[in-house]
Amino acid sequence: MEKSVVEDLRSSWSKVGSMNPFQPPGSRLLRDPWDVRIEPSNAGEVVVVGVPWDWSTSGRPGARYAPSRLRDWIYRFTRHAPSSTDFKYSIADLGDVRVAPGDINVTSRRIVEAARIAYTRGKLAVFLGGDHSITRWTVEPLAENSLGLLVLDAHYDMRSVEEGLTSGSWLWDLWVAHKGRVKAVIVGVSDFNNPEYLAMRAREAGFKVVPRLKLLESLQYALEAVDWLSEQGLENFYISVDVDHLDISHAPGVNSPTPLGMTPWESLRVLEYAAGKLRPRGVDVVEVTPQHDVAEVTVATAAKLLLYTIHNTLVNTT
Repeated sequence: MEKSVVEDLRSSWSKVGSMNPFQPPGSRLLRDPWDVRIEPSNAGEVVVVGVPWDWSTSGRPGARYAPSRLRDWIYRFTRHAPSSTDFKYSIADLGDVRVAPGDINVTSRRIVEAARIAYTRGKLAVFLGGDHSITRWTVEPLAENSLGLLVLDAHYDMRSVEEGLTSGSWLWDLWVAHKGRVKAVIVGVSDFNNPEYLAMRAREAGFKVVPRLKLLESLQYALEAVDWLSEQGLENFYISVDVDHLDISHAPGVNSPTPLGMTPWESLRVLEYAAGKLRPRGVDVVEVTPQHDVAEVTVATAAKLLLYTIHNTLVNTT
C-alpha cells in the first residue's frame, strides 16, 4: 500500500477517534457519503400523501399502519438504476390526511381536499393507503371532468352491501356517481374470489376486465386493455395498485391474500407500460396490512412497484 494512502487512513482513523460518540436516533450504520438515498423535500414533481384509513374493511384490518411502513421503504432506496435512467425527481411529502377514526363522512371530505392540494402541487400525486375505499375519494377531483382508471386488483370492488362499509364497493360507487365520465380497466381479477353479479356490473359499466389467468396466456391482453383506455378521449388518468392482486407468496401482508395471484414481474411490466402510455395524474398503493406481513416482503415489493411507476410516469416528461 502506498505511503500516502496509509497516511490518509491513519488521519481518518484519528478523526473518527475524536468524534462525538453519538448520532441521531435511527441513523444508518452504513456511513457512505456518496450513497444518496431518495428523501422528501419541501417541494417536488412528486407529491406524497398518506391516507391511514381502514375502517371500511371486512377482512384483516391494519392498512392504517401502511403509509409509514411504505415511506420507510421508499426513502431507503437509492436513486441509481443501472437498467434505466436514475431517479431524478424530487418528492414533496405532505404527511398524512387527518382521518376521523370510524367517520367516513368527515374523513372522505378531508381526503378529497388533500387530493385537490396534491394535484396542484406537482406533476404526480401519490397516495399511500389505507384500504381501497380511499381511491373513491383520491380520484374525486379528477372524476369531475373525465377519468380513466387502471386498477390492479384480485377483485372487482363493485359490491353493494345491506349495511355498513366495505372497501369492495368503491369502484361501483364511483361509477354510479359519475356515469359517463369514468372508464376503467381491471387487471388481475382472480378466479373463485368474487360473486358473479360483480362481473355483470363490470360489463354494465363498460369496463375492461383482464382475469389473472389470461395473463398466463399473454401479458398482451393487459397491454391492449391499457391501449383501449388511452383511446377513450379521457382528460385524466389514475393508477390504483391493490397489493392483493399479487400472489400470496409475494404479498402475504394484505387485507385479502390471493393464492395463484400475479407475480411482481407481471405487475411491473403492466405498470411500466401503463405509466408511459397514460401519464397518470395520480397513483395509489392500497390494502397493505403490515402486521400480517412476513419479513416485510409485501411492503417492500409494493414500495418498489410504486417507485418504478413514479419513475416511468415522469421519465419522459421532466
